[in-house]
Amino acid sequence: MADQAQKLREIVSRNRGLARVIAVTSGKGGVGKTNASVNIAISLAARGKRVALLDADLGLANVEVLLGLNSIFNLQHVIDGEKSMSQVMVHGPGGLRVIPGTSGLAKLADLSEHARRNIMTGLREIQRQADYIIIDTMAGIGRGAVAFVVPADEVLLVCTPEPSSIVDAYAMLKTVYQHRNDSTVRLISNMVTNQKQATAVYTKLSGVAQQYLGRKISYLGYIPRDPHVSQAVMQSRPFCMRFPNAPASKCIQDIALRLMSNRPVKAETGFLQRFANTLGLASSA
Repeated sequence: MADQAQKLREIVSRNRGLARVIAVTSGKGGVGKTNASVNIAISLAARGKRVALLDADLGLANVEVLLGLNSIFNLQHVIDGEKSMSQVMVHGPGGLRVIPGTSGLAKLADLSEHARRNIMTGLREIQRQADYIIIDTMAGIGRGAVAFVVPADEVLLVCTPEPSSIVDAYAMLKTVYQHRNDSTVRLISNMVTNQKQATAVYTKLSGVAQQYLGRKISYLGYIPRDPHVSQAVMQSRPFCMRFPNAPASKCIQDIALRLMSNRPVKAETGFLQRFANTLGLASSA
């Protein structure tokens, strides 16, 4: 145990100046969260950035499906201590590196301490190898999602114009700020008819966040409802690569550029320390 505690302290002490960790999340499923994660990651990589995409949607793990990949190893092998994060990482299109997820994994809270430390070690690995780590999280406010969302350097919250999506997005916002006051949250309005509708989604959500939580969220951009998106999904290709001139692709490119030019406010602690806290490992850090 002493050796494990020392190893964790070493991991946490080296977390400064490493990859920028971005969690992409949503209040509910079916709002295009994973598609946004994949295409934002591809767009960043296209601009010469070293990007690692971690599929942390432990219930569905659809990143590989959207990218047309079929890996042998995945996050489960890291958790079990059979492989390192670098060993399960696969090459995706456009220079993207992908850490495949695993379907049906038990909740993070149910994992052994040894398994949780394996995840910590793996995240340390990829933080040293990338400029950006994009984490596609589980939808909703369950502990599996919160474990990755709360520690992230910034959170991209994907929301559609549907009332249920806005309500659930607010629930996610509330959960994030209850756990961490200094979170940076940026909204992406997805599946909108036009920019006016996208702005309306942001205005509504930011208004209730300001009124009831006393918090401000920023607007990162929007992705229009575009038939090219579903066509690309059917072909297991990122839409920003399959249809680079499509309206949705141009909006994703704008989102990537804004991410690169707008960094989050630096927090007092680094991502790894915050992640250790969410996994209940801080007492030995």
